[in-house]
Amino acid sequence: MEAATVPTRPWEQLVGKIASEILVAPKTGADPHYQGSWPEVPRKITNYLERNVLAKPWADAIALLSSIMIARRFEVTSVLSKIVTLHSRFTSLFPFLGLERMEKWDPARHLPMYLKADVLPDDPQTVRQRFWVTYNSASKLMAQWLGSLPEPQRQIYQKFTLPPISRLFVEGLTREKEVTQQQQQARKAETDAVVPRFAAIRAEAHFRYNRIARLRRAYHQALRTLSGKGPDFPVTFSYEEGGDKELGIPTHERLWFQIWDRRSFVQTHAEAYSRSPVVASHCHTAAFADDSNHLFLEFVRGERLIGNAPAEGFWFEELFKLGMFGLNGSLGSTAEVKAKQAWLASWGYGSTPFFAEVGGLLTWPVKEGRFMVSAQRRTTGVLVPVEAIYAAATIGLLAVDLFTTTGARINEVMQIRLTDDCIVRLKMPPPPGSKDPLPRIRYVLRLVPKGEKTNTPQDYFIGTETKRLLVRVAQMLGEHYQLQPGEPLPSVEFNASNGRAHRFAEGPYLFQYAGRHLSANTITSCMRFLLHGMVFKTREGKLVVLKPHLLRHAFATHAVQVEKIPVDVVGAWLHQKNLTVTDYYSKPTESMIAEASDLFLSRVAAQVNVSEAVLRSPDELQRLYDEARGKAGTLADVIGGQCVSHGYCAAKFACVGCAGKVPDPAKRYQIEKHKQWASLQVDYATLEGLRPEAERMKQLVRDCDNELAEMDLIESYQRDECREVSVRIEPAG
Repeated sequence: MEAATVPTRPWEQLVGKIASEILVAPKTGADPHYQGSWPEVPRKITNYLERNVLAKPWADAIALLSSIMIARRFEVTSVLSKIVTLHSRFTSLFPFLGLERMEKWDPARHLPMYLKADVLPDDPQTVRQRFWVTYNSASKLMAQWLGSLPEPQRQIYQKFTLPPISRLFVEGLTREKEVTQQQQQARKAETDAVVPRFAAIRAEAHFRYNRIARLRRAYHQALRTLSGKGPDFPVTFSYEEGGDKELGIPTHERLWFQIWDRRSFVQTHAEAYSRSPVVASHCHTAAFADDSNHLFLEFVRGERLIGNAPAEGFWFEELFKLGMFGLNGSLGSTAEVKAKQAWLASWGYGSTPFFAEVGGLLTWPVKEGRFMVSAQRRTTGVLVPVEAIYAAATIGLLAVDLFTTTGARINEVMQIRLTDDCIVRLKMPPPPGSKDPLPRIRYVLRLVPKGEKTNTPQDYFIGTETKRLLVRVAQMLGEHYQLQPGEPLPSVEFNASNGRAHRFAEGPYLFQYAGRHLSANTITSCMRFLLHGMVFKTREGKLVVLKPHLLRHAFATHAVQVEKIPVDVVGAWLHQKNLTVTDYYSKPTESMIAEASDLFLSRVAAQVNVSEAVLRSPDELQRLYDEARGKAGTLADVIGGQCVSHGYCAAKFACVGCAGKVPDPAKRYQIEKHKQWASLQVDYATLEGLRPEAERMKQLVRDCDNELAEMDLIESYQRDECREVSVRIEPAG
């Protein structure tokens, strides 16, 4: 039997299923006279149409809309969002209105009925509003396309378009402002819950990553101690946690673990297993053969060494005990699933908040999963997939850092790859009058932002800590793939679930694991795992779940403190909008990299010498640049940290408290001096009766205190990161 042939072009799979005219629509990717002039409809959309829309009265209109939008280079996610909204509402409206053909659809009559809730009265106002906005924009786009065609073609395609409607018919019915205000208030309420703890989120992510890294080091140290000795399992070991040696704070907790192999675990818990696996474990057969008898770690308990408080242990214990990873939250008996979903709801989560979609990331590899899930039910401890949570914590930490310091969207972060056109090293002259004559180095991620209809990347400036975390993820992946020094990361296809996947080629993407590019959901799951247990609530007491876009909103709320001009010369220039700058990119030499940890970046970084580039630019650009030096973020040194804002800053020296700066503990003295000066100004303004000025200086003192506190957190997790573990192996028996 011959295998069915797959259409070579996505549109071909709809032949005979939609009107033939749409398959050759002019000024679209299907236009036979101008093939290649416009992009074709991707298979992701044609698959959706084939599975859901075909045979519906509106199938031809939706298919034509898809082709027109793709030809106008709308993002695939935008196209899908629009056609899904139209299809879902038409599916409900047509039967309710008694319509069987698209020709019977009269938006001037039916849309007002829907917006007034005369039909489908149970639909929420937000759903009605979304349908109106979607229909209105889609019909306008189709009308514009139709108007661009010659008269004979207009007559052919008129019947396939969505009839437009004048706003006069819906005036006062859309409640657009009310719905928008409600949505904005909801987002603002969630943002308000997060913003005050912005620094704490980053710090907690670092502390938790450090804790997992120490757990991993202790586990490997214990394994090395046992190597070659042929130990009888289980093997018990412990190490101490907590405290701060530099500050003289003693460790406050001892953590106890056991290392098992499959055989010893089943034999020790024989009463909880049936006879067959127990016998197989003694005979070393089936799942207990030598090549399947893998080792695993059990966290037994935490023991408090100081005080009477409960042991801290690990924040993820309950997640593993209850089986909340992967799809396990929706698996089990009816009662079990109900209990799991109730637990997830108590945290504000959906049904599968920790689903990583990649085996061996966040949870057990597929080949070990069934045994480990079964084993977890038979012990009171927590079975820990060490490598899986270490990888997830490393990825989650970088994600948290990027979202909270750059404000980048998750689909932009997914583009980061170890190539010389993505990670760029900028070499800049020192600010005028600076004591330090050395050039300033800045790193840039070049990514294609949402809404960019061409594949022209723009710049996302990053600080030293972000650069360090990029290196750390690359090193983790190097260990995971067992790469030799200098060997590049594997090239993987861009995750197909992303609506923009068709725009990006295969590459060594940094957010990858087990040979797969990570989806937005997987990255979010890693971030959510790292921050689970941090409770955020709105003023009304509603739980707030951290999501990448929420962190982006929080970042934007901070950034609003920095006023920017509409057209920013320096910002536009660093975004490569002037092609003369692009010509001066060149790869860096090894001598430009000072630290050994930068070797990953040195292989992929490009360099721009700003002073040379400007000298070769037109006189006008040079004059504008000279005027901007010292006032624009990435071209200037700032008080107490590193500026990652590449726009013009109207508050020239008001860097304390600015969200566009990443605090640097090495510059603590600058903030302390600034605080001293501001405190004196408070006293002076108060004596002079300048109350507004006194309040302004008081706020500056508070901003200094906030930044000093954040520096304390940074120093604390940096010290915590360097702390070694001392493993104590307990004697057998």
